[in-house]
Amino acid sequence: MSETEPQVSDLEDIQGVVYTGWNDHLYAGFLFATFGGDAKSSRAWLETVRRGVTPVARHRRKGTGRLQVALSPTGLAALGVPGDVIDILPPEAQAGMTGRRRVLGDTDPDGWQLGGTSDRLDVLVMLYARDEATRTAMLADHRKALVVAGATVRPDEISWPMIQREHFGFADGLSQPFLPGLHTEPRPGEDRIAAGEILLGYRNAYDRFPITPIWDDFDLGKNGTYLVFRKLAQNVAGFWGWIADHARRLSRGDDEAAAQLTELIGAKLVGRWRSGAPLVLSPDHDDPAYAAPGRTNAFRFLQHDPDGLLCPISSHIRRANPRDARGGSAENSETVVNRHRILRRGRSYGTPMPDDVARAGRDDGVPRGLYFICLQSSIARGFEFIQQTWLANPGFLGLHREPDPIIGGSGGTHITIPAEPIRLRLDKVPTVVTNVGGGYFFLPSLSALARIAAGP
Repeated sequence: MSETEPQVSDLEDIQGVVYTGWNDHLYAGFLFATFGGDAKSSRAWLETVRRGVTPVARHRRKGTGRLQVALSPTGLAALGVPGDVIDILPPEAQAGMTGRRRVLGDTDPDGWQLGGTSDRLDVLVMLYARDEATRTAMLADHRKALVVAGATVRPDEISWPMIQREHFGFADGLSQPFLPGLHTEPRPGEDRIAAGEILLGYRNAYDRFPITPIWDDFDLGKNGTYLVFRKLAQNVAGFWGWIADHARRLSRGDDEAAAQLTELIGAKLVGRWRSGAPLVLSPDHDDPAYAAPGRTNAFRFLQHDPDGLLCPISSHIRRANPRDARGGSAENSETVVNRHRILRRGRSYGTPMPDDVARAGRDDGVPRGLYFICLQSSIARGFEFIQQTWLANPGFLGLHREPDPIIGGSGGTHITIPAEPIRLRLDKVPTVVTNVGGGYFFLPSLSALARIAAGP
């Protein structure tokens, strides 16, 4: 057994979403449910459904759909997992997303659409299909099976067809770490991280094994991970309308200049152009050549742009992954940053907003946003650290009152865009992303699902 990375046999045990976002399955749907009071019926459901869960090893197989299953601590308890086993789970997982509201800077969970204070989420069923009809059928079948088992199922959460672009219009999911085990070498710009930063049962960046729940003599954690699911509402009109207003003011009536400046300011806030081309490599215009695989992440901030003249220090991508510019030497920075990496598997929901409507700042009233999904062996060192210490932190790397302009809860603050000879400071940055629900889940291995289904 390897202590450092999964072997071929492990790939039959690890749920596929750990190594792939199922991007070739354009249609995703998510079912959240609360188990009924009969643990045997719930375990019978799990015993049936676990047989269809897709492992990594079958990620290229032909078929009509993919299935993944995650369980919350309350879900594990409802299935009969003993309390002393659940107590081994990390405290943030046991507290749940509602219990970590202050850490995350979230809105009052009483008003959430999903997983709020009185909305217990026990299980998350994740479904991926190549066509809409298959997704619809899969959702209906799994909903029926949960209801028969006595569960209460929430309304379907349905993604927009996968286009690898979020609703603000920017290419999404570009910066991911390299997780060893399936592929032999990372692509250019992919940072190799220890397998234990994502998967339980392997050594992490500290050369230690993450804490794992043990049930009798069975390691429930091995080949599993922790999943964060957040339903993030995006105010697209608020984002582009605010930018366009500033661009018109700065352009003094020149419509063409205002249009160009609107794109530039948007890129400065994100750190990339819409195509995904990073400002560090293409500072003056959106050059899709730098968005090509192998080039989109082949850069370092300290090396190419130490003062943020190309990509502002406060930009979203610079905060979400500081790379070599966290502070100190480049080597030390990358070592520290790679202790806080996560795998992102998000999908958008709701119909896209036309550019002209967004720039005019006209809210069409259509709900839209992002299903933010990430994986890590430690929610505290992964998602929560990034959210609290880098994104929402108004003093990030010496800044003053400048949280992340995209998802840092930045309403009423400002953003500084360094330039020579005079910097640009934009005030009253609106809140454009709001969490409206979600939860913390354990994503077990296939063998762990079988053990849980077997019961006490």
